[in-house]
Amino acid sequence: MPDSNKHNLVVDMDELKEIMDNDMELIQDCFADFLSDWPGLLDEIKNALTQKDPEKMNVSAHKLKGTLKYLAAEPAAAAAEAIESAGKNQDLDNQDATLLNLENECGKVIDFIKNFTP
Repeated sequence: MPDSNKHNLVVDMDELKEIMDNDMELIQDCFADFLSDWPGLLDEIKNALTQKDPEKMNVSAHKLKGTLKYLAAEPAAAAAEAIESAGKNQDLDNQDATLLNLENECGKVIDFIKNFTP
């Protein structure tokens, strides 16, 4: 697949294997960690939006972005970065579409993980 299409992948397995030094057990552990951590991080982001707390939104989205980048899930990481940026810029109004995009992209990652076979 050409490099220009890599950013469209849910999870770039070539990049992930490089990040994880081809350790499939580590990859599976990281996938399991994401599945268990994801709901809490999403709740933190939603609560920050509801409470109009840009700093909390920024911090929570930054954690999620880091996890997604570590999993080589670039589209979802970009969606988390958009939320992080909104928090940094104290732009908490009209973030419904941004949040929905994050949920959709992370949903794709979750589906990928659930269907993953080493």
